[in-house]
Amino acid sequence: MDDLAWEFGCRVASLPTTYLGMPLGAPFKSVIVWDGVEECFRRRLAMWKRQYLSKGGRATLIRSTLSNLPIYLMSMLCLPSSVKRRLEKIQRDFLWGGGNLERKPHLVRWELVCLSKKKGGLGVKCLSILNKTLLAKWNWHFANEREALCKQVIRGKYGEDRGGWCSREVREAHGIGLWKGIRMDWELVSDRMVFIVGNGRRVRFWRDRWCGDSPLCVSFPSLFAFIVDKEAWVADIWDPLAEGAFNDWEVEEAERFLERLHGKRVLEDVEDMVSWTETKSGKFSVKFLYFALETGCSSLFPSSYIWNVNVQPKIRFFAWEATWGKTLTLDMVQKRGRVLANRCFMCLEKEETIDHLLLYCSRTRVLWDLLFTLFGVSCVLPSSVRETLLS
Repeated sequence: MDDLAWEFGCRVASLPTTYLGMPLGAPFKSVIVWDGVEECFRRRLAMWKRQYLSKGGRATLIRSTLSNLPIYLMSMLCLPSSVKRRLEKIQRDFLWGGGNLERKPHLVRWELVCLSKKKGGLGVKCLSILNKTLLAKWNWHFANEREALCKQVIRGKYGEDRGGWCSREVREAHGIGLWKGIRMDWELVSDRMVFIVGNGRRVRFWRDRWCGDSPLCVSFPSLFAFIVDKEAWVADIWDPLAEGAFNDWEVEEAERFLERLHGKRVLEDVEDMVSWTETKSGKFSVKFLYFALETGCSSLFPSSYIWNVNVQPKIRFFAWEATWGKTLTLDMVQKRGRVLANRCFMCLEKEETIDHLLLYCSRTRVLWDLLFTLFGVSCVLPSSVRETLLS
């Protein structure tokens, strides 16, 4: 083997190894595949002086660097839950200042941190949602690139379904590889695309969304009930209402049905296509699918008054913490199990909370009164920092 390698100018290696950034020789579900990503996380953190960075600076580095390190692998492989937890722990510890040798409180839930800024988060990417959106891109490629080698291989192994827009569901327990996990999330793509009818040979007349905002079987259930061939293609149905007579109460629905079809026609020399509903261009976008899958905040959040202000990142981060009421004031320390007296150190009159410190402390009120006097404003401050920013 060594002689042959020398002859061809190659070197001898062993599996598992890495080729073009992808692991070779290891099971795609193995956590070993992701060891390189975790090591890359730790190497990058070692280059940054955590003690000299504010929380705002750390959040910026997480968004711009750490969240992007695993993107290449996540666009090819399903992220194991154990790896996700480890990578998120590294990011959490870096953001809040803790680590293996020290414990610092994580003031805000990570699920909230991972929301977009408009929804009340820090804009850090949720790895599980990002992994789903990156893999969903392959379902879009399968639907659009009919002659691609990747599609031909998958089609040859699993077959096609729904007019060739997706593969058949993978039900085998063994030997199915990565595609099973990708195919399971086909609905993430299909629920957000509409069909543009050309020759009509790959679009189902009743079940696909090609004429209006919903499939015809949903918009006209009474008509759909007496249709014999419920899986018929658009090209096969020239007179969809010729299969039966209508009852009196169905005539109005039939009229609405014909109005819906008005102007639609089949073009024999044009292929059927799909369009993505989340973008104006009709092209698939990982970014827009991520925003669609991201959960929202149940209450209003004054994001523009925090992030669109020209101040230092650490001040914006503090304003974000204060808006959520998650700064480490004495009342929050008490909630974490510490037994201590709670008294505002500025006025020595009330308990220390973030709303008291920033709004109602007698020392703070002097500043508010001065500000109101300068601008000629008469105002009653709301009960919390969030309501103050919203008002």
